[in-house]
Amino acid sequence: MKSAKFKKEYKVFSMLFVIQTKHWFKNPLNIFLGVFISFYTMLCWLAFKNNDPFLLVSGICVAMVRNSMYIYLRTINDWRGKNFVDKMSMSDINNKTKHASLLAFNFVSTFIICLVLFLLSMILFPAQWTYIENMNALMVIFGLLICWITCYVIALFLYTFIKNTKWTVMIGLLIYFSTMYFLGLGFPFQTIVEQQWLNYILYLHPMRYSINIVQAGFVNQPNFHYINEALRINVDFGYAEKKWLPYFLALITISGYIICLVSKRIVDSNYKFRSKNKIKRLRAESKLYIKKINETNDIEFLKRLREDRRQRD
Repeated sequence: MKSAKFKKEYKVFSMLFVIQTKHWFKNPLNIFLGVFISFYTMLCWLAFKNNDPFLLVSGICVAMVRNSMYIYLRTINDWRGKNFVDKMSMSDINNKTKHASLLAFNFVSTFIICLVLFLLSMILFPAQWTYIENMNALMVIFGLLICWITCYVIALFLYTFIKNTKWTVMIGLLIYFSTMYFLGLGFPFQTIVEQQWLNYILYLHPMRYSINIVQAGFVNQPNFHYINEALRINVDFGYAEKKWLPYFLALITISGYIICLVSKRIVDSNYKFRSKNKIKRLRAESKLYIKKINETNDIEFLKRLREDRRQRD
């Protein structure tokens, strides 16, 4: 019995995974904007500054934001517009299986894109190997994982709380382009942090903390202050060299979105529960009303019964 159920759920999981894959490749903009623009921008900068310590990882993080947040948001919005989400809700597809498939595709597609960008960059710009050899692998991996989770929950947050598709797309694009230009790829991160007013504004950016963890890990600076006298680079990430602060803020950011999503789900579940109870009560009252009508021949009683019914309604 369990084996048959598992096979059924796996079949549904695979079907949804294939649907997402076809949808991704059907839109050439996904490939062009998701991969090419990030790689092209990174390529141009590295061609002139092939020793820059932040361009490679910043480009990978931007590609991650594009795919795991923006393209995922476009996909689920498109499904909602075509009533595909409603059709799945009305079917016997397990919610856990549905979300597991969405999560798995998001992770796999994002991982492949980031891996391709990384390999191409390392082949074309071997000077970056210096940073690879000295990087803090745990910081980089943790930062990338946190970055991906942040992207995913932001997409779900926008989809859940903003029903207007145009607004969700606009906000998604704003997050993507601000990440691209102000967190280490479009403009050198050293230049960004030197502008105090801009640096303060970027503390509000949801992607800042996870990307900073990746950047600091890539240059092996757990205290988040990188100095390279040979390259004349002095980057203070803005955490007063408190090692724990970026991790705390990154986790707080994720927790905030998750709490909002869980709260919305609880409210919706309570509403559905109350609605079901109301329907059950109305059905019971209707049955009792019909039963009383069938059991009496007294016209006056029927009039009173009808009047009571009207007052209750």
